[in-house]
Amino acid sequence: MSTPFRSRPGALVLALTVVLAATGCSSDAPSTSPDPGTTETATTTSVSGPAPLTTRAEIGTVVGRLPGTRRKAVRVQVTDVLDRWWDAAYVGGEYPRTDFGRYPGFTPGATRRATYDRDLMSNADIGDRVVSVTPLMRKARLDLLAVDRRVRSVTARFDLRMRVDLAGADAPSRRLQVRGRVFLTRQPAGWRVFGYDVTKGWLA
Repeated sequence: MSTPFRSRPGALVLALTVVLAATGCSSDAPSTSPDPGTTETATTTSVSGPAPLTTRAEIGTVVGRLPGTRRKAVRVQVTDVLDRWWDAAYVGGEYPRTDFGRYPGFTPGATRRATYDRDLMSNADIGDRVVSVTPLMRKARLDLLAVDRRVRSVTARFDLRMRVDLAGADAPSRRLQVRGRVFLTRQPAGWRVFGYDVTKGWLA
């Protein structure tokens, strides 16, 4: 059970869907096909503890035809986008910290929105009271839309969990979860997040 964060007293839970761009999808697209046995790990990591923790990403649903080599390439590239966001916003840096203005791998529009939602899309709401953050889980499942054997868009369903040590002699360690979806499109500079559907809350 998780306790969702709220943006301010009496406000709605910080769980929202933001789509700042749209990608088209033809009604005659090839049928959906699962991609078995693709669970692997990425190399990017940021840890506040003695042992590194890598992100485990797998390919989920694939709509359209896509060679296995391209599936693997997209998995590696999109996982890198997730890692850079998580490291900048949640599990990286020197705590206590207040520098939560970076969203690497986001489009300009998504960056503006994430900055507005910074208490959700980063640890900005608690960063100045945190002593250390230790990642406990970094998982993602990637659904791909392929056209002409190339991936046009990705929906990444993710689950990020961390142990947070707060300042104060009586402050216990708590587990924090950030989960949801981010929507990515391919741009000349690489994969970019253009929208998100994210929740954040303490675990019981």
